Amino acid sequence: MSSIQVSKIDQAARKLRAEEMNRIEDLMLARLGLHFRQFSAGGLNALAVLAESVRPLFSWNPQADARPANGPGLLTRLSLAARALFSWNPQGRRS
Repeated sequence: MSSIQVSKIDQAARKLRAEEMNRIEDLMLARLGLHFRQFSAGGLNALAVLAESVRPLFSWNPQADARPANGPGLLTRLSLAARALFSWNPQGRRS
């Protein structure tokens, strides 16, 4: 073996080693990114559950319901009208 062949073999080996190190590094970064995304998604889900469980504590209003200034709503008026139809008495009032 001449010294030229040894140096070519050494260069080829170093090149292959560098390519393999880059491939392993890329694979590890991809897996780390996947684990980070799964961990962050789980953390966000846990925060959402916590927020939903704490929401009633902050949404309680001790004040009485304010009635609208223009009277009862549409559903209330329709309900009263339906009651009036079914409670009609044809005999009239006696005085």
